[in-house]
Amino acid sequence: MEGMKRPWLILLAGLLAAVAGYAGFYLATTARGAAMRHGDATGLGWVKTEFGLSDAEFTRVCQLHAAYAPQCREMCRRIDRKNDEIQRLLGQSIRVTPAIEQALQEAARLRLECQTMMLKYFFEVSQTMPPDQGKRYLAEMEAQTLMTMPHTLTR
Repeated sequence: MEGMKRPWLILLAGLLAAVAGYAGFYLATTARGAAMRHGDATGLGWVKTEFGLSDAEFTRVCQLHAAYAPQCREMCRRIDRKNDEIQRLLGQSIRVTPAIEQALQEAARLRLECQTMMLKYFFEVSQTMPPDQGKRYLAEMEAQTLMTMPHTLTR
């Protein structure tokens, strides 16, 4: 009887070790993301962590974000509406009409307005940070948001 218990104990110990190892690995790899998501109501905890902001700097970033977010949402709504209009016009035509050309020009104007507003926000946020961190923040935001469109036909 004693000989039968030993393999089961070894198997059980191995299983428990595997579960404990997996749980430890899972918690270790997801803890940073969870802390960033749940660290503040704005979802900006990553900025504080990534750029080493003080509480005062982070508070200012949150204030800037709270002022910018409604403007950003409104701009997105306007751009979406214009894109819907362009899609509707394209579905009704077999060529570029004056109405399509005008809608495209309005869409380009909206995108310019959006990018300008976004850049102003990024510059304001960067100025709340120590200079080196502010430069790094601007570079990161540029890389994430202002990528140029590829010129696939000319390559």
